[in-house]
Amino acid sequence: MLGAPTRLPLEVVSRRLPGGATVVVRADPLLGFTVLNVWHSTGSMYDPAGRSGLAHLVEHVLSDSAEDLGGSTQATTAYECTNYIDTGPADALPELLSSAAARIRLGAAGVTAAALERHRRIVLEEIREREEPARFGSGLRRSLRLLFGADHPFGKPPLGVPRELAEITPAEVERFVQHYYGTASLVVSIVGPVHPEHAVELAARHLTGLPSGPRPGEQVLPGPTPGGHRREDVQEGQPTGMLRYAFALPAAGERLSAAGEVVMAALAGASWSVLGTDLADGYRLLGSMAQHGRCGSGPSTGLVKIAAPAGVDLYELEQAVTARLAGLARAGLAEDVLAAAKAKRGKEQLAVLGGARTCAEELCREQTWSGDPAGVTARLDAVRTVTADQIAEIAAGPLARPAVVAFHTDPPGSPTWIV
Repeated sequence: MLGAPTRLPLEVVSRRLPGGATVVVRADPLLGFTVLNVWHSTGSMYDPAGRSGLAHLVEHVLSDSAEDLGGSTQATTAYECTNYIDTGPADALPELLSSAAARIRLGAAGVTAAALERHRRIVLEEIREREEPARFGSGLRRSLRLLFGADHPFGKPPLGVPRELAEITPAEVERFVQHYYGTASLVVSIVGPVHPEHAVELAARHLTGLPSGPRPGEQVLPGPTPGGHRREDVQEGQPTGMLRYAFALPAAGERLSAAGEVVMAALAGASWSVLGTDLADGYRLLGSMAQHGRCGSGPSTGLVKIAAPAGVDLYELEQAVTARLAGLARAGLAEDVLAAAKAKRGKEQLAVLGGARTCAEELCREQTWSGDPAGVTARLDAVRTVTADQIAEIAAGPLARPAVVAFHTDPPGSPTWIV
């Protein structure tokens, strides 16, 4: 029995402002602070050819502008969006909105060569730290390139490619902000102890005067090209081994998108999971984990990392994993594993909606993807109704066509890093 649909106390108000921006408000009178999430519908998939990392570099430049104004901003760049999260005291909404508007104006006015160079060094150091070979850091970049191809917008991380970042000029930063940071592609969400209509008024006061700019094209990117070489063996001085899998899963809103989320939960490193205790014990695995990256403009991405000690034959381990994925294609998930995977994914979604900052981001995402920010709760019902047959369909499709990067031990030694 499926039971009644999920009902959550998630009342939101959504308004389109005269200047073109959309504002979404969730009033929470018990919250002791206010969150402003500013979502620009542009990310690394809009980087010009040969300028990988431009959207990410712009994010750093504009975040720094907010700090110059006395604010504090957390920001991220993804394929589809650049996201700025500002947090302040309960009565700080006017200041947060003013800072967000000033950030856009300052970015559109340009950046000095000295400031750009300072931010470029920070971004390049961020890439170096994340991709240090001794920590399997090149695995994500290698996996995406194998899965999508080097020329696909998803074929490299949003961080950018160092040699292309090195060529970006102040004029290119200015043009990018002017073209993509207008109100036509802007969604802001407000979560906190605010009155919805008053919050909408404040947003209109601060954001309506900004340039509208062109709206980014409604791109729907293709998935990977069938066939081709999708396996790579790597030796980078690793003291332990690792298998990294990447899968192109259904985009958000597609028929099997919820099944893709559930199957990745079932591949997590829990004892009950598909890659559970018996596999871990048999190969003395150091750890495993799975992630699902939702996307609305192209394939979502599933990532699996399996760390193994020196001496484990990665080819043999890979065959064991392949056999388990093939078993899913034949029969789906066992009833108890399916129930546990759905419960895990549902718990993760509830955690997102339960946090003020994560909920604010999710409201922007849902407004952008579906036009209905309150629809975030519908995803809980979609997960609850996933069937074993849907899991089998996912397993026979995307899970049967992974990109695999095998990091072989070189030289043998004691593990220094576990996933």
